[in-house]
Amino acid sequence: MIWTFILGVVAGWAAPAAEDRLRPLVAEHLPGGPIEAAEMRAISLAACLVLAAIVAALTGWAHALPLALGAALGVLGPRLQDKVRGMRVPDYDS
Repeated sequence: MIWTFILGVVAGWAAPAAEDRLRPLVAEHLPGGPIEAAEMRAISLAACLVLAAIVAALTGWAHALPLALGAALGVLGPRLQDKVRGMRVPDYDS
């Protein structure tokens, strides 16, 4: 199960990088005008999660809950890390 969690973290972490590569492909095949940023983030996260789920299924590590929790941590991890760093740095201006 830990490997599935790690796959989820990697999928969530890779989703922002996949946005730029998926945007032209999605814009080419989906009619209806430009794609909003939130939609593109959701599409790229879903694509990364599908790839991680395929890898998990092929290796026999297929567990949905650790994959989803890992993806949430992968997506929110950089923001949480910035928040913790911001709490450590003293604000001398106030």
